[in-house]
Amino acid sequence: MEKHKVNIAVVEDNGMARTNLRNHLLEMDFEGVHCFTHGRELRRDLKRRRYDLVLMDFHLGDNKNGVEVIQDLQKEGLLKYSTCLVFITSDRLPMIIGQIVDIHPDDLVIKPYTIKTLGRTIFNALNINRTLRPVLRNMDEGDFEEALHQLDIIEEKELLPKSRTNLTKLRARLLLKLKRFSEASELYKSVLEQSDKVIWAKWGLIHAQYLAGETDISESMLQDMLGAHLTNDKACEWLARIAIGKKQYSRAEEYMEQIKEGALSLAAAKLKAYLYQIQDKMDEAISLLERRREASRHVREKFAELSLELARCYLSLAESRAMNERDKPLQVARFLIGSAGRRFVDDNLELKRHYMNILAAILEGNLERAHELLQKEEMTDLQEADVSTMSDAIRAWLGVGDEKKAAQILFDCEEKLQHIEDLTEKTMSSMMINKSEESLGARRPRALKFNKEGLSLHGAQRFDEAVDYFYQAYILFPKESAFGLNLLQSMVEARIARHKNIRTLRLYNELGARDLSEGNRQRLQDISVKIEQDRDAYVDADAPPADEFGEVR
Repeated sequence: MEKHKVNIAVVEDNGMARTNLRNHLLEMDFEGVHCFTHGRELRRDLKRRRYDLVLMDFHLGDNKNGVEVIQDLQKEGLLKYSTCLVFITSDRLPMIIGQIVDIHPDDLVIKPYTIKTLGRTIFNALNINRTLRPVLRNMDEGDFEEALHQLDIIEEKELLPKSRTNLTKLRARLLLKLKRFSEASELYKSVLEQSDKVIWAKWGLIHAQYLAGETDISESMLQDMLGAHLTNDKACEWLARIAIGKKQYSRAEEYMEQIKEGALSLAAAKLKAYLYQIQDKMDEAISLLERRREASRHVREKFAELSLELARCYLSLAESRAMNERDKPLQVARFLIGSAGRRFVDDNLELKRHYMNILAAILEGNLERAHELLQKEEMTDLQEADVSTMSDAIRAWLGVGDEKKAAQILFDCEEKLQHIEDLTEKTMSSMMINKSEESLGARRPRALKFNKEGLSLHGAQRFDEAVDYFYQAYILFPKESAFGLNLLQSMVEARIARHKNIRTLRLYNELGARDLSEGNRQRLQDISVKIEQDRDAYVDADAPPADEFGEVR
């Protein structure tokens, strides 16, 4: 290991501990050591620098804890699988250790530690990370199939004979990513056959069965974990998610009530409040969020997020009332939106606040103000936004009458949902997306509406404009070949190689592989003649090297 090439980020809020940790690392001959007091500083730095190792303290004073920081960074794609992660904590509570273990760190150091213990842990973690680099880098690229293949090679060569447990955990994670749930289940079962007390394997088996749709099996296993000090809260949260999936909201609420309020994670508190809301228990939702907000007053990021969750409740309350009865809830919502920004400033949080102010303007009937705010350049960049912000954006664009923009954001929401790791957040995000879909209406009627608009523009030979309407119809209802053919034809007539995530030649080949009617097959053949006449116009220069379009038939 070339220590001078290893970039290390140390996140520790205590100045003395931070200095000591940095000095220890320098004594170990590491040179690239960068220190941060909280997650926001690290987040800003990760946008311009890559780290090989992150040493993360759990408790970070008046800021989000280390687990929450890592979850946020992973959501934003700023922390890669290939980044080595070692946690440091003085807390030995099972609940805290469980939170840390759930995000799959490479190792954990318990304070107080000796320099020898710290060094041994860091060197071991970095060495394992280096050996697993072919696996981890493929995971970074989203190629989980190749990552599993590389893991097979490492195991066959017995390159990490002392790390069997780590390799088993990694294999199971990859199998889940690849949706090979039965294989993952068998792997977890094989671990439990050797010892039924391996808690990570139990949770893994529950997870695998849940993703496979075997919720009855998961539910049975979780019921056995209720009442136990180490597993009750997590089991209740799991059971609540399963109940929500079955739309048994009152039952889900009962499970969430069994978790002490102070033990609720931020995501779990939001989920519980949302459960109240969809059961028309707005007073209970507001009361819960107010208590959680007050309890988090000293933690700036949580205080800001809970202020906005509370503001969202008051906006919903205003929406349910007649126009002349909205003043009071809107006044409270505006106060909360303002208070979120006074103590804490962050790009994503600013976007949340902007969209909530737009919703408030719409509910006041001030559409001119809402339009004005929506025209700002930053309002269209939702790449790093979470689903709750995107849901607000859908309501905002619908509120000013731009159904096409709202539908595109909904599609992006559904794409983002696939990459959310935290299951509680994923459950709540899914509920929000379902509500947005209800607001926009069923998919096929919406697709038909967009297709009709596209046909009108196409008939007027406004091909560039028609493309986006046909695109909306196609992504809403891709099984309808006519929508795909309309999109392809407009892209060819507009001479464009790519529109958003649709590439002309790839779409042609995808449609060609379908079982088309005779009329549609002839239409595709006519389009292929135009493509062949000007093929270079449809080659996407930004397509990755591995992207093979094949030959136009």
